Amino acid sequence: MKINLIILTFIVTISLSLLAGCESGHVDAGPSDGPNRQIVLNENSTDSERNRLLKEDIEFFKNELPKRHKNPFSIITKEEFEERVSTLEQNVDKMDNYQVFSELGKIIASIKDAHTMTNYVDGKKYPLDFYVINDDMYILNADKSLKDMMYSKIISVDGISIDIIKDELKQQIAYENESWLKLLLGNYFIPSYIYGAGIEKNAASHNFRVEKDGELKEFEVPVLNFEDTIDFYDDKSSDKMLGKFERYYDYKYLQEDKALYFEYNVCADMDALKFKDFNDSMFKDIEANEIEKIIVDLRGNTGGNSEILNPFTERLKSYIESNNNVEVYVLVGRKTMSSGMFAIFRIRDAVPSAVCVGEPTGGAIDCYGDVKVFYLPNSQLPVQYSTKYFEFSKTFKYEINEKNTYTPDVLLNPSIDDFVNINDVVLNYILQ
Repeated sequence: MKINLIILTFIVTISLSLLAGCESGHVDAGPSDGPNRQIVLNENSTDSERNRLLKEDIEFFKNELPKRHKNPFSIITKEEFEERVSTLEQNVDKMDNYQVFSELGKIIASIKDAHTMTNYVDGKKYPLDFYVINDDMYILNADKSLKDMMYSKIISVDGISIDIIKDELKQQIAYENESWLKLLLGNYFIPSYIYGAGIEKNAASHNFRVEKDGELKEFEVPVLNFEDTIDFYDDKSSDKMLGKFERYYDYKYLQEDKALYFEYNVCADMDALKFKDFNDSMFKDIEANEIEKIIVDLRGNTGGNSEILNPFTERLKSYIESNNNVEVYVLVGRKTMSSGMFAIFRIRDAVPSAVCVGEPTGGAIDCYGDVKVFYLPNSQLPVQYSTKYFEFSKTFKYEINEKNTYTPDVLLNPSIDDFVNINDVVLNYILQ
């Protein structure tokens, strides 16, 4: 099995754009499709040249990541890191590429920096969308051929308990709190990340055992290529529980509720409408209508440029000072991270009475960021890493809790029934 480096590079690029923190990331030159990479991709563990090239990569990784990362040894010690890397290097000739890169990913994940990671994928996926509710893994969408799996809870895959699979995934995911882990457990539920739990490699399909309405059923789920189109049963392109719009930012005046709903998904300017111009238009509507509530939805915001929101917080502060009867609400959740976190603090500083509603954030209050990427010289595997540490707790005078997350004033967690009935419990709590 060969690594699909085109897909792999695409994933890292997307991760970089979503998790860049308060400043844009930097990517070293690469990857290239040279002869050394082809030797590695041949995946012959008896090939001494392949093994030598991979050992060079591992040695390069061992030297480069500690030099480049802001503080790689705040959780794992330098000695533990070097011991694990050395053990991996010594066992290259006994491992296939999946095992080598999977173990490398686990070492990186042990740093516990959600911005520092690698992505080793084999170009395969399932025609399903996964989401953790409480501690259970559910299927929220499926190809039409598997529509009976919709909203079911996974019990096992190929006879392997879902708990064993989740334990394997946890070792490969870079996370700083349980909320971010919950989000990524669903995103990482692809064949290449769960092979280590005992799932059969290179199989055309896997057997899923699920529970729905108290009944156990089994389904044979095909393994697809990443480029394959999935004919989803729920063909809505937007996340029905994470707001109403698909753009970086948008708003709507809810006349019946006398509320202004502002969805802020990405901390960046849109080409067609710069945020400053958008903000001017939005506040014209705010001032022209009867407003009792302003709702800022950050549940889908994983970051970008934190300065983009400044025109909004400045205008909001001024508006509330003149209209102190207007209530301000901030919706947050497991996808709220990085500059999305910064937005919470900026809004709370502008309007101290603002009420946060939703799930604990995936972003930590103090967190790493300003992401850059380097490539291993032979395999061209990308390694994404943080170069700065942002101490929001000092800047905005918030205490770090033991869960290392921002806990909203009102905690609301959607149930599987809420997803089935498209009941946005967080937004409806404010509008009721």
